[in-house]
Amino acid sequence: MSSRKWKYTAVLACALMLVSILCFIVLSGRLSGVNPGSYVSASPDPGAEAFTPLQDSTEGIAGMALAAKNDSLSLYINEDTTVIAVKDHRSGEIWYSNPPEMEEDGIATAFEKESIASQVTVSFRNTLGVLDTYTNYKYSISNGQFELQGIKDGVRIEYTLGDAELGIDALPKFISKQRLQEKVLSKLDEVTASYVETRYLVQDANPEVVERADTQVERPLVLRKMLAAFEQAGYTPEDLAYDNEENGIGGPGGTADKPKFLIPVEYRLEGNALSVTVPLSQLEESEGHQIQTLDLLGYFGAAISGQDGYMLVPDGSGSLIHFDNGKVKEPQYVQPVYGQDPNDNSRTRAQIAEPARLPVFGLKSGDRAFFAVIEEGEGNASIAADISGKQNSFNHVFSRHAVRGDDELELYTGSKVQEIQLLSSEKYNGDIRVKYSFLSGDGASYSGMAQAYQTKLVEQGVLQPLAAQEDIPFYVDIVGAIDKQQSFLGVPYDATVPMTTFKEAQGIAAELQAQSISNIQMQYLGWFGAGLEHELPVKLNTSELGKDRELTALREQLNRTGGELYPDVAFQQVYDNGKGFNSASDAARFITKEAAELSPYDRSLNRMSLLQDEYYLLSPAKLPDVTAQFMEQYRKKDMPSLALRDLGSILHSDYRNNSLIFRNTARAIVEEQIGLLAEEYPNLMISGGNAYALQYAQHLVNIPESSSRFNLTDESVPFYQMVIHGYIDYAGEPVNLTTAANMRQQLLHSLELGSAPHFLWTANTSSELKYTRYDYMYSAQYSNWIEDAVSMYDEVNQVLSPLRTEKMQDRIVHQPGVVEVKYSNGASILINYNSETVVARGVSIPAQDYVIGGDPS
Repeated sequence: MSSRKWKYTAVLACALMLVSILCFIVLSGRLSGVNPGSYVSASPDPGAEAFTPLQDSTEGIAGMALAAKNDSLSLYINEDTTVIAVKDHRSGEIWYSNPPEMEEDGIATAFEKESIASQVTVSFRNTLGVLDTYTNYKYSISNGQFELQGIKDGVRIEYTLGDAELGIDALPKFISKQRLQEKVLSKLDEVTASYVETRYLVQDANPEVVERADTQVERPLVLRKMLAAFEQAGYTPEDLAYDNEENGIGGPGGTADKPKFLIPVEYRLEGNALSVTVPLSQLEESEGHQIQTLDLLGYFGAAISGQDGYMLVPDGSGSLIHFDNGKVKEPQYVQPVYGQDPNDNSRTRAQIAEPARLPVFGLKSGDRAFFAVIEEGEGNASIAADISGKQNSFNHVFSRHAVRGDDELELYTGSKVQEIQLLSSEKYNGDIRVKYSFLSGDGASYSGMAQAYQTKLVEQGVLQPLAAQEDIPFYVDIVGAIDKQQSFLGVPYDATVPMTTFKEAQGIAAELQAQSISNIQMQYLGWFGAGLEHELPVKLNTSELGKDRELTALREQLNRTGGELYPDVAFQQVYDNGKGFNSASDAARFITKEAAELSPYDRSLNRMSLLQDEYYLLSPAKLPDVTAQFMEQYRKKDMPSLALRDLGSILHSDYRNNSLIFRNTARAIVEEQIGLLAEEYPNLMISGGNAYALQYAQHLVNIPESSSRFNLTDESVPFYQMVIHGYIDYAGEPVNLTTAANMRQQLLHSLELGSAPHFLWTANTSSELKYTRYDYMYSAQYSNWIEDAVSMYDEVNQVLSPLRTEKMQDRIVHQPGVVEVKYSNGASILINYNSETVVARGVSIPAQDYVIGGDPS
């Protein structure tokens, strides 16, 4: 072999070896994904039989048949209208799926009356993207297109929505002369046979086959006569299918281009509640028609105008919409459960709102109420509510369920922007399940609803009573490092700037402990990697802030007085394409199939800021692998506690081809990962507090403290706090980052909510945050706050520490700005937000002050 050939071969071999090594590195570093289908909960077909009413030993309900009964409830159904009714044996109250007073509505149009009479309403798009709406009353019930089936403890109804009639296509388009004579003409009288025969024309190309004369047959009178003749002759659907197949026509005929849906709905009694299920895996759609949303029991328990009551919606901490509030020009309340899906290709934000953390809603009318919990499919659901006096005379609240993901594609043609509506090709195939409970008397209130939900969560093992402790927590977030653009000799570069080193955090803890604050729960943000907005958490380098032993020393110092350290981690937003993350394979996808790359919102413009660093949404399918790699690294830190920044607050979909993940599927994946983390680190601090995270949280921070104050709503209530008080320690947003008027107002609000004080601090000067995306933390320098923080904590702790393990049982508004909060031990707190002294319940309350009352046991 020549020297030149040998050199060439050696170079080629080295190159191949290098490529192989690079491929191995890339492939070995790739994140693995889970199968999303294994996280979808779908009910099997219940094997239902024909519905047979039960014998009713009571006087029952007029016009309705008994479908199921237990010690607490009876379930009835109208076999003609499919209206269901639940009779509560405890109170004697009857709850209807559709208001019996619907005929008294003088406002509703014919379309609205169809909606009021419906149990299911679907919005769908055809192949052209045109949106349409079908109610099951107009397109199923009124035509008798439904089937009642008996199931255990209830009844199942299969609705066929759409035009089930074939029309002209019930007649064969082509048929052989022989079969026309044999199957039709021979069985008719001479006049009718002649009428039919002249409407079929001989084909020139094939004289043995005749073709339907559509120009004649399409006329309504002719069509009716032809259909009657074929029916008289005994021409069957099987005959039609045979003739269509013989002559090369696919399918039975012309329903293919008509919207048609099969939707099963199941009602069951479960203890003292009604469970309503729509098994979406059994839902059927005609070709070219895709359901986007499904409204379930839109008028269950609806209250006609003139009644006293309100609707509870889960906006933020909770919100009430009073009946007949007169806000008829305001839009309907609609809010997604668990907040907006961030996997949204739109650059603008529709609204700034507090997220709905709990999948619940309710309605109080007089001295009775219902309370509903979405038990399955809540990640895809929204809560909707509206008042009387707009489209109709009823106040109503219900759940709306996304069957497909939707998005907009913007096409730019010159100076014009055209928006094309897109739906995901696949539908969600899990179950929708909503459970309705019924309250009466003193329990018929939002306080009673909170107690009912709390009881449910306790029975499920989600909530565990708090152990007695001398003090409430003092929550403090410490900002470790941030990334900031700096320059050297005029050349810009990204630098990691320490805001609080481990030793400085020790100093802050020491100052608090010197002021007799012992129960310090410290969340350490930006403690590894590039800081607050760190890369994928599969490597945990802490060199910018200090050594691992200094982090351990900080934890030990907090532990000495009963506190704890919670290093913070975010999993779902990735700021660095690389270092274990590949956007092509690991990022979630928009419906447009682009990688889900987003930017923080500019509050002044309410749109994404292109001037700030972009980030990717991690595909939920890759989350388990990232979690496993993080846990492997975090074990080396020897930390017993952990803070989860986004797993309890953010939920997003992924529309990747062949691996589509709806939000509810993502919820199941995320909940599984929180559970795995909780097994290894039982002391979890979780931010946000979505319902699926409650079971695993020892501490909740950044929970909603108010509602979004939508125009249609009337009052913010601490429903969320009433559910968890006495079971989980919690706090709202950091006091020093809120826009509240003053510290005194915030202190009073903490007392009303039963919330511990929460601050976010840095040791370094806030001027370091200037010209960064962290400038919203301009008031974070701890030396400016520590004196006020200690004073606030001491006062709040004195009031709330004896109540920490008690249930928050009631909240009463005595007059504007004056509220009373009652606890299970008999204690109460009267709070006056006003700037002058007031008298409530015979007690004088000074301006912007409070009075401890009641008779605590």
